[in-house]
Parts: sequence; C-alpha cells; structure tokens
Amino acid sequence: MTLSDAQKSGLLLSAFLGVIGLVLVGYFHFMFGRGMIAANERQRTELAQKIPVLKKDLAQIQELVAQKEELERQVEMINKVTQRLPSSPDAPGFLNALLTSLSTTGIVQEKVAPANTQRRALYTEIPYEVEALGHYHAIGQFLTLIEQNPERFMRLRDLRITNNPNRPSIHPFAISVTTFMFNP
Repeated sequence: MTLSDAQKSGLLLSAFLGVIGLVLVGYFHFMFGRGMIAANERQRTELAQKIPVLKKDLAQIQELVAQKEELERQVEMINKVTQRLPSSPDAPGFLNALLTSLSTTGIVQEKVAPANTQRRALYTEIPYEVEALGHYHAIGQFLTLIEQNPERFMRLRDLRITNNPNRPSIHPFAISVTTFMFNP
C-alpha cells in the first residue's frame, strides 16, 4: 500500500509532533517533575519519621480512654458509697433503717440508745446499743440485714445472746450497731 504525498506529510507531521511532545514531557519532568518528586520524597521522609511518635501518642490516648472508663466506674462507686456514708449523723435515717430491719425480721426492740462516738481521720463511728428479743433464726436475719443494708453503712459489734428459761424459743440479745459518718 502506497501512501500519497499528503498522507506522508501528515504522517511525518504527526511523528514530528509526537517527538516534540516527548521532548516537552521530558523537559517538564527534568525541570518541574523532579523538583516535585524531591519535595514529595522529603515530605514522605518527614512523615515516616513522625509515624512512631504519632503511634506512641495514639497508644497513650488509648490508655487514657481505658483509664477514663475505670475512673468513671470508680466515680459511680464513690457516689454510691457517699449515699451510704452521709456527712451528718443523720440519726433519723439510721433509726429508720434499724427499725425497718427490726420489723422485717419480727425482732422486738426493748432499747435503742446512742453510745459515745469515735472520730477517725476520714470518718466518725456512731455506735448504738440495741437490746431486743427474737427467735434465733430471726436474729440471724436481722444481723444479715444490718450488715448488708443498702441505705447506710452499719457494722455489728459485741453480740450477746442469752436464754430466757420462761420462753426458751425467744432469746434476749444485746448488740452494738455502729454506723458511720463521713468527715468533711
């Protein structure tokens, strides 16, 4: 297949323009592209050096987030404890909790009297002497309700159970119940 002179000229012109395009691309690459490549390479090196520092910072942030969750759990626990450990003697609150425990178990109180308070560094102990009558199993339930009271911290001391020969199934007992107050 033979080409006409016009076709040959067009082909030659296309080849010339292609070579000129390649020369322009090469010129752009050497004049502008290499500078951009070098700048990108410097930026990549700087970023590669920052990655370990950023990973270390990320690990610290993740650790702080984990600690935050633990601190929130502890704050919730402290709030619950604070509700059970008031900052005033709150004798009516204590007596209500005590009377609720007595009536729940069927224990009959004979005497409830406050004793001498003992101040400690962070809290004050407020003891009460309780004398009552009850069946042996009711006394056990009463002791459990006092120790596990959800409204107030109370602890038992000096439990003395005696026997009444006239009524052998009902036992007189005396106990020291201590509640606590937070010292502000």
